[in-house]
Amino acid sequence: MQDKSLKSSLAAQISDDLRTSIVLGEYLPGSKLKIDDLALRFAASTGIVREALSRLSAEGLVTALPQRGFIVSPISRDELTELTDARVRVERDCLAASIACGDVNWESELIAAEHRLAAATTMLAQKGDRDTVLQWHALHEAFHDALTCACGNRWWLRFRQQLFIQSERYRQLSGLTRGGSPGIDRDVNTEHAALMRAALDRDAARAGDLIEAHLRKTADILLTSPRLQAAFETAA
Repeated sequence: MQDKSLKSSLAAQISDDLRTSIVLGEYLPGSKLKIDDLALRFAASTGIVREALSRLSAEGLVTALPQRGFIVSPISRDELTELTDARVRVERDCLAASIACGDVNWESELIAAEHRLAAATTMLAQKGDRDTVLQWHALHEAFHDALTCACGNRWWLRFRQQLFIQSERYRQLSGLTRGGSPGIDRDVNTEHAALMRAALDRDAARAGDLIEAHLRKTADILLTSPRLQAAFETAA
């Protein structure tokens, strides 16, 4: 039993590591994930690596091909559009429920999360190294989690988390996160602060409109990103 538990724990650690690498674009869409190579990288058995890849396949980040192993899931314009539509609906519902149910501790955590993200966004505009990107990614996720964490429906929150990760993969592949977004007229700190304020004011309608505008503006920027355009063309 203990051996089985250790194997499951190692598979979870490997899937976490690979998830980060895929979201950051270190494994490109459509690229083959060779089990033997990954087993060497993680000093694990091929069976454990296969379990880790199967977990990522269930999340939609990895695709299992019959008799051909695993690849990083492809991307497309249509998928990004559909992903954004789904995310808007889920985020609005989770945010409305969170505003209705959140207590003073939720308010405090939200304020702290927004403050940390604002500082990290400023730092990201100055540095685009992997550690800074990883820190920003974690704090950005933490802020959006803080907005919705009082929702109370675990299934909605799990679905929201899956959609968030998929969206982040497109963001990272676009290159817009690394070193800021040159040439793009956008103040994300102001957008995040407005979202926080609407939530703290318990204004679900305004918060819903703000989160929708926030997500759709991101999608519009991503769809015109030169790096994503090239990736879409390659995929086609």
